[in-house]
Amino acid sequence: MSDQFNASPQEAQSKFRNVSIFVSELLLPSGVVAAICQEIGFSFRQRVYSPMVVVWMFVMQTLSADHSCQQVVTRLNAWRMAQGLPRSSGDTTSYCQARSRLPIALFERLLAWTARKCDEAGVGDWRFQGREVVIVDGTTVTMADTRANQAACPQIANQQPGCGFPLARIVHVFSLATGAATMFAMGRYAGKETGETSLLRTLLSQFHSGEIVLADRYYASFWLLALSELRGIDVVARAHHLRKIDFRRGLRQGDCDQVVGYRKPQRPTWMTQREYESHPSSILVRHLRYQVTQPGFRTRQITLATTLLQADIYRAEDLADLYRRRWQAELHIRSLKTQMQMDHLRCKSPAMVHKELHCHMIGYNLVRAAMLATALKFRLPPWRPSFTGAMQAIEEFAAALRWNPKQGEAQWTNVLQTIRQLEVGARPDRNEPRELKRRAKEYKLMQTPRNRYTTTA
Repeated sequence: MSDQFNASPQEAQSKFRNVSIFVSELLLPSGVVAAICQEIGFSFRQRVYSPMVVVWMFVMQTLSADHSCQQVVTRLNAWRMAQGLPRSSGDTTSYCQARSRLPIALFERLLAWTARKCDEAGVGDWRFQGREVVIVDGTTVTMADTRANQAACPQIANQQPGCGFPLARIVHVFSLATGAATMFAMGRYAGKETGETSLLRTLLSQFHSGEIVLADRYYASFWLLALSELRGIDVVARAHHLRKIDFRRGLRQGDCDQVVGYRKPQRPTWMTQREYESHPSSILVRHLRYQVTQPGFRTRQITLATTLLQADIYRAEDLADLYRRRWQAELHIRSLKTQMQMDHLRCKSPAMVHKELHCHMIGYNLVRAAMLATALKFRLPPWRPSFTGAMQAIEEFAAALRWNPKQGEAQWTNVLQTIRQLEVGARPDRNEPRELKRRAKEYKLMQTPRNRYTTTA
């Protein structure tokens, strides 16, 4: 994947036009939402809080710094006044009730649509040898401490009841070329079938044949490597830490580069006999090892396990460079959890939490689309612009567009020029220790539910 931009001007202009239309369709109440409602058979009446308006408000809520329902209702009234419509009530009850009425299928379809639009904006130079690469990684989020959320995703077992927050595990799938969030799976933090690999298995049917999955060592198990082969996809991951690797055995393809066979283990308890029999008795896996010489990096030696067996096509140094880009998943998750404040979800029921997660992903893809438009217009890689800067520019552009839609084209050009100037600093191999400079406040952790505390005069 190169930093060079070799697409023709005609191709870049066509893709730029399409992604610009996509961004404008989400920054105001969108006809795309109405079309999806018709597809899934969801009927509604024309009212203040129509599905088009509610989805627009929900997505904009995830992009705002405040994240409150009150702010987004105020934003609705500002838009209605700009449209010459009467002001609605400033109470948030109607908005919250309208959100709860929308089906989850609407948000799932809309997320898939945004991911597809971002994917269509990609050019060949952003891919790995002409193939699409997706990055898989997991994280955790907390949510509002309600009985319904605690029942669906309980807090950590060693916390006292009422002193913790419901905790969920999420596996994200991102496009390496565009950075867009393509899909995700959510489950409990602990318990049977709640691990990252279990959640990923629920998504494998949605992967496209020919894709390359980039993942860390947790995913380099026999079952996922075998499943990827059955699905027609390839995997590049760090070799599992429990697997003993001996480069004196196997088919040698170069220095510390071999092809070996993985034998099928015994059937795990979570797998049915039918599923077990559907897996091959053995698979071929390529191991390659390389040294990390960059000062400040924690790991000095990395061994990869991949189903890309042809050493003459997929050279060891190219796969090493590809695996290094796996860190992009950490940066994307940081953008979601820190810049977009997805680390703590605010909805009070599991159904609404799923909708809130989808809206975070849709809003994230909206920002990524603006970054893609900037990359296409100024002929630079899409990972160069700053996500935070793009998110801030999008929020200001949306406000200007609500008040003066006739100036939309001029404002859009201004947004792209702003994003172009807000590039990520050129800091190759900068040492970033996982340490905090600012000390945390020395408050005690809560050991008793808040309602049991008593106040003293």
